[in-house]
Amino acid sequence: MANYFNSIPLRIQLEQLGKCDFMDESEFSDGVKKLEGKKIVVLGCGAQGLAQGLNMRDSGLDISYAIRQVEIDEKQISYQNAVENNFAVGTFEEMIPQADLVLNLTPDKYHTPVVNATVPLMKKGAYLSYSHGFNIVEEGNQIREDITVIMVAPKSPASEVRAEFLRGFGVPTLIAVHRENDPNGDGLEIAKAYCVGTGGHKAGVLHSSFVAEVKSDLMGEQTILCGVLQTGSILCFDKMIEKGIDAGYASKLVQYGWETVTEALKLGGITHMMDRLSNPAKIEAFKLAEELKSIMRPLFEKHMDDIMDGTFSSTMMEDWANGDANLLKWRAATGETAFEKTPAGAVEISEQEYFDNGTLMVAFVKAGVELAFDVMGEAGIKAESAYYESLHETPLIANTIARKKLFEMNRVISDTAEYGCYLFDHACKPLLADFMKNIETNVIGNNFNEGIDGHVDNKELIQINDEIRYSDVEIIGAELREAMEAMEAII
Repeated sequence: MANYFNSIPLRIQLEQLGKCDFMDESEFSDGVKKLEGKKIVVLGCGAQGLAQGLNMRDSGLDISYAIRQVEIDEKQISYQNAVENNFAVGTFEEMIPQADLVLNLTPDKYHTPVVNATVPLMKKGAYLSYSHGFNIVEEGNQIREDITVIMVAPKSPASEVRAEFLRGFGVPTLIAVHRENDPNGDGLEIAKAYCVGTGGHKAGVLHSSFVAEVKSDLMGEQTILCGVLQTGSILCFDKMIEKGIDAGYASKLVQYGWETVTEALKLGGITHMMDRLSNPAKIEAFKLAEELKSIMRPLFEKHMDDIMDGTFSSTMMEDWANGDANLLKWRAATGETAFEKTPAGAVEISEQEYFDNGTLMVAFVKAGVELAFDVMGEAGIKAESAYYESLHETPLIANTIARKKLFEMNRVISDTAEYGCYLFDHACKPLLADFMKNIETNVIGNNFNEGIDGHVDNKELIQINDEIRYSDVEIIGAELREAMEAMEAII
């Protein structure tokens, strides 16, 4: 990987990346008190804007929406979302001047024009919040000095932000204060109250920085969270069809298999996920994962390099300026894949069958999580942040595939995540071509345990178990999951 310390600006960024501390639950004992009686205006009512607004209103806060006049006139989806859920709605000019806190939850590509239109309308001493700091970090937008700028970044798609809140839990969240914009010194208290309002405090909160959030978020979503799941879905399905597995069965095994496998990951880490396999299958999955890691590591490192030096952001912004020509082309191509177009069959698949017949899928998850975590750590990202951006968010993304395959995953993730996912997928599939040539249906499509006697070498199994259980991501994961007592199984 590139030596980032040869660059002064990037060295400063890495110093900021180090400021990422896990917050104790007691730090949120004041609840939403800091925001009670304050007027909170959300910019945009898309998926994330609606989910956070609903959670915060349910937490007793005053929520309304500012929407562009054209969206109101044309009754576009943002307007419909807000009105159908009985929120007060108005134009920017009507709503923003009275706001104490403005939440910018518009898509990343619109942040600069939205913020430039918003800030002149904000009253002196108001607060502006982001859930992704791309506009600040990658585009360098500067905010008026009297405005406090914070970040509350749930680490999941919007659908899971709402679903986990309704289950009485939440999703892990990064909070931060933009140090150039904290004139009153109370930005952190506002961010903590906001986090309680969305339910994030119940799932674990990291006190981070804008730079740390952006760089780790971009890396996680491009690699394991979306890229590996997309690549793995297509390759596993295509291999089963090539080998004569029923298409409906293959489609269902992949579509719902990720959710089932990563539910075990969420509750007990890689250790528990691997323990759901028989001992022979565990050894095979371990070996497959090691081979996958060896092949994919250079690609993970390239993505990290491109994120750290700004190459990824500049390339994506060029596509924004070109009307999303590449993004829309890639999105359409994903919709034409055989996996996406084949309905899941009506056949019953038990929970354990997803493991027994999906050994390769387990290997993909293990390899992707460990690579993402390790490469982020090598770039200077703290372990806690790398864990949330790799292991813990993977089940939340897998849930979206179960709802409506890759289309749903790419629909609900951010525009930056979708663009990076396609970049990864297009590079990864050719890299894995030779690997996939040697794959047989005993690791994808059929039960690995059929026709074998179950014998394993004790020393080999002990060594593999140790390597799984004492990896860096497992050590930090066990610590962080202790703070998630309210976390419930969903399947």
